[in-house]
Amino acid sequence: MQANTLLLTRLSHGNIHSRPDTYTIWDAYKYGLEENLANFTALDYYDLYFEHGKDGFEQELEKTIIKHSIEYLFIGFAAEDFTIDLQFLLHLKHKYNLCIINTSQDPETFFEARDRYYNQIADYILPFTVLKNNFLYANYNLNSITLYSLYNKEMFPHKSLPKTIDVSFIGNINKASRREYISYLQEHGINVQTYGAGSENGFIDHNQMIDVINSSKINLNFTDSALSTSFDFNTNTNFTIGTHINSKIQQAKGRLIEIYMTKSFCLSQDGPGTRVLFNDERILFHSKEDLLEKIRYYLQHEDKHRQITEELHKHALKFDAKNRFQEILPQLHYRSKKIEKLWIDKDFITNYTSYHFLYFFNFLFKRKFKLVVKSVKYLRNTKALIIAPYITILRCKPSMPISDTKG
Repeated sequence: MQANTLLLTRLSHGNIHSRPDTYTIWDAYKYGLEENLANFTALDYYDLYFEHGKDGFEQELEKTIIKHSIEYLFIGFAAEDFTIDLQFLLHLKHKYNLCIINTSQDPETFFEARDRYYNQIADYILPFTVLKNNFLYANYNLNSITLYSLYNKEMFPHKSLPKTIDVSFIGNINKASRREYISYLQEHGINVQTYGAGSENGFIDHNQMIDVINSSKINLNFTDSALSTSFDFNTNTNFTIGTHINSKIQQAKGRLIEIYMTKSFCLSQDGPGTRVLFNDERILFHSKEDLLEKIRYYLQHEDKHRQITEELHKHALKFDAKNRFQEILPQLHYRSKKIEKLWIDKDFITNYTSYHFLYFFNFLFKRKFKLVVKSVKYLRNTKALIIAPYITILRCKPSMPISDTKG
């Protein structure tokens, strides 16, 4: 596959509208494609939308497709993101005969609310999941290749640092039962250092995270799903389409791979996704009591976890994006199916509009008043009843027609 290729996604590394000191799977996705493709271009839809609004973003995207004679369009959807107009994508697909490859984060959480709608126009699906391909996708007649997650191994180096931290956890401490676990360990004499939202040490950037991982005798990984009700103006998210029951979902977490890429030791909460990645009972815990017992054992037997780390480090390197795309790209043959019927129902429109209110408030907060006015005009033409923690919007005339509405 050496055709003209465009990646449309939401990058973080160096992104002017995200934390510039972070690094995500989408940065690794870009790295994996550009290392394997000669005629490759990437656009950050998040930056474009913030700079130009909906109309300007769509104009820039179409100009890029024309300029580079794009044949393959890879779209990487951030976890809860509804930025891109589905009907506009369909327009581009048919007008330029694009072969569209969709990848989305967290289909375990967002497949029903978002992914199955956008996937209608895709010729291939490369899901970031460990679910079996036929579990969700075959029911919708979708051609999928399980990707799980991607990393640039150069961004997760091993460092020979003194092991000054007994146990560390990096992540959102407020999710599910994480604080309960951490408190339990501390109450039983384990020195646990926490980093991230709600933690003792606060947010750390990517380089600091690498140092913490390499300085820890034992790193921790939890598998509970994301759930947030607060709005972050830097990331334009509050998981508006998530529901509280989603917090019961257990996901495979990429942090486990990141830690073993650095040749550091990690204990992970058990879960079906974790078993697919690392089916190794030696590093899994099933309860607070089990975790405490394993931590005490490995702190006293460092030679044991050094041996495990050597073994699992080699396995983690299989998730390097360059290597993974070397396997996948030959399987993506050019095709551009014609879409006779596009299903867009009231649930999708409600979620789509809810998400775009986040842009409205963000433009308002950052005093981008021209984009505020354009957002108001656009939202007035979208039919949806939005009930959110901050606003209620009445129904208006639709600009995104419902092609087929299920009862």
